[in-house]
Amino acid sequence: MDITLTPSAEDYLKAIYEIAKEKKIVRIKDITDKLKVKASSVISAVKILASKDLLVHEHYGYIELTTQGIAVGRELYERHLVLYRFLNQVLQVDSNIARKDACAIEHYLHSETVDRVIKLLDFISAAPNNEPQWVVKFKKFLDTGISECKYAKTLDQLEIGKTATIKSINIKNELRKRLMDMGIIKGEKIKVVKKAPLGDPIEFSVKGYSISLRKSEAKKIEIEEENDAAING
Repeated sequence: MDITLTPSAEDYLKAIYEIAKEKKIVRIKDITDKLKVKASSVISAVKILASKDLLVHEHYGYIELTTQGIAVGRELYERHLVLYRFLNQVLQVDSNIARKDACAIEHYLHSETVDRVIKLLDFISAAPNNEPQWVVKFKKFLDTGISECKYAKTLDQLEIGKTATIKSINIKNELRKRLMDMGIIKGEKIKVVKKAPLGDPIEFSVKGYSISLRKSEAKKIEIEEENDAAING
């Protein structure tokens, strides 16, 4: 937004824009009622906005936004809605608190920050049922205090003598095929037999066969250790 406005002036312009969306004409009293402020404060704000060619107001007449005033007012209004949605729908803040907090922070966020919030909301909306699993889990965590999110453990972190279940193999092309031919597939049990003095390579046991992997290869294989499975179960 090219026009520089104080936070207070932005609030007034946004309020006028919102009123104009519902009514054909905007009066001083409409703004005082909406913002719960004195008429003298509204008149001062209107004069400032008029001096910036954002609105037209004849003495004791109706208030009408200019084309530029509509554009700026719409931007302020949409920015507020974005922040409200983020606070209320993503962070699960109470609607009344989210509305007040959106008003409080909307004046101070960089446009890039607001743009990232918009992209996050678009990302969430693109998920099935408009709600990714991590949002569902976050809601459950807020309600119960129980977190279902776990940091993925990789095969290189498994200690000697420990057994784990392979959860995913984040490797492509020929190496992935070679590992699968060796028995390293999703759902298979794997055990650390020994590690080289410097921790590389690492020897594993899969289906009774011994397999050596570089640490960099093992790091790309996600696992669930047996102790973790017992706890999560």
